[in-house]
Amino acid sequence: MSLRIDFWNKLNNKQAAKNQHYKGLLQLLQVIRPGSLLLLRTPTDAPWFGQLIKRGQRFSTAKLRSFRGSRKRCHQNASCIWIMEQGLIGTGFAYTGPSTLSPGAWHQHSWGLDYSTKTPRVIETTHKFEDYYGVKLDNEECKCFVLQNVLPMVKTVIKKINATPRLPSKTRTPNLLSRFD
Repeated sequence: MSLRIDFWNKLNNKQAAKNQHYKGLLQLLQVIRPGSLLLLRTPTDAPWFGQLIKRGQRFSTAKLRSFRGSRKRCHQNASCIWIMEQGLIGTGFAYTGPSTLSPGAWHQHSWGLDYSTKTPRVIETTHKFEDYYGVKLDNEECKCFVLQNVLPMVKTVIKKINATPRLPSKTRTPNLLSRFD
């Protein structure tokens, strides 16, 4: 077994021993994909695991749609889908299949959900995965999700805008960040 696989197996076992929700989620995901790893270094949100166990479901990849989003920004990309009224948000874990280096692994992930068809379609924004397991967020949960995942990004953009060289005083733009402090 490779050092990487050994590391994740040990970490999964350690976290499962400490946290019943983590253990339940790990077992559930390994039923779907036997022998798979759960790549989650610090499981800090036990209530979220409870929701995944209670409300979680497997989402079909049969009619997967693609939406070009930013790399490694799945939460923000899924938020954009909701903001643009293109769908709801699904969040949980996505599975990449086995390779010579890994037995297959579940990654924390978010995606869009298109409910315009009889069966909800996954709207993938970063990388096509082989399997999706998570919860469909309702409209109120989508609002909270967007606020948690987009506002920090907006604050960073505003800081960057405010950090640009200043224009002469007659054409200076107001400090946009003052509204967020």
